[in-house]
Formats: sequence, structure tokens, C-alpha cells
Amino acid sequence: MLLRQATMADLPQIESIIRDGRELLAAQAIDQWQGAYPNTAVLVDDIHQGWTVVLEENNEILGTAALIPGEDPTYKQIDGQWLTVQAPYLAIHRVAVSSHHRGHGLAGELFQRLFAQIDHAQNIESIRIDTHPQNMAMQHVIKKNGFTETGMIDLEAAGLKGTKDYAYERLTANVKSVHVVHAEIVK
Repeated sequence: MLLRQATMADLPQIESIIRDGRELLAAQAIDQWQGAYPNTAVLVDDIHQGWTVVLEENNEILGTAALIPGEDPTYKQIDGQWLTVQAPYLAIHRVAVSSHHRGHGLAGELFQRLFAQIDHAQNIESIRIDTHPQNMAMQHVIKKNGFTETGMIDLEAAGLKGTKDYAYERLTANVKSVHVVHAEIVK
């Protein structure tokens, strides 16, 4: 398996995987991804920005994610507390794996390869991610891969007014003398 940056040639397979994810969530009565998000324009922009990575084997894309640098507007306000304060981080969004390979640990493999890549990046001290409160499968994958639940975020900045997600953070190998706080989340 190989983790690589996506190209526009990958768009049809990425869209298919996102569509599979949308259908799985709908079948579980989870309203995540049930509107226009993520749409083709978002996926194209991710690729053009150089944010999309794909997990590939034998010319087949098995999984995809957007790895976005800089301050994420949806993460500015949190009902809770991030593990780091004013530390450079990356946000992971739009994680999905192929329905043809679901149940084979691909999401975990995708995360582990992302972490290996991020741990070699300079000045990135944490990774943030969020997911829908009913998306138990993604919550399991996120927690299993070393993320700590830090609170709830509002997705209004992403155009999803009234939608709140669980937020998570994971420190990278690059953490230096950053001020780290300990958050205890009470549900």
C-alpha cells in the first residue's frame, strides 16, 4: 500500500468512495454528509490545494482524506478545550474508505500512514479532527488511533448551521515546549 498526494485523475474514484460513505451513513440514519457536503467542488479544491491524499494498492484507491494546514475556522471556538494552545496543527477532514474493502482496517492504516508523514513535517505539533456524534464507527477509529476527545465544535463556519461535532486532538512527535493543557470531557 502507498499513501500519496491525489491528482485530478483520482477524482472519479475519490467521488465514488465519498458517495459510498454518504450511503453508509444514510443506511445508519446518521445525517452526516447527507446534504450537499462534501460536493465535487470541495473535492476538486482539496486536490488543487494539495490537501487530498489517497491510500492506493494495485492502482485502486482504497481510502482518502484531506490533510489541511493552517487554522481551521470551525476549530476556533470549542465547547471544551484543545490539548494545545496556539500550536501549529493540521486538520484531517473528509476521511473515507472504499466500500469494497470496509472492515479490513483501512481507516486505521490510512491514519497510521498520515501520522508517519506528519511526524516528519516540521512545526506541526498536533492533529485535529471531528466527527458527527452518531458516527460511532468513526469515533472508534479516531480514539483507537490515539486522539483525545476535547469537546464539541459548531460547524457554522463550514456552512453547516446548527450542526455540532465531537472534536479530537492528537499530539505529534514534533511537540516541543508548547503549552499543553489537560482536558477532561464530561458527557
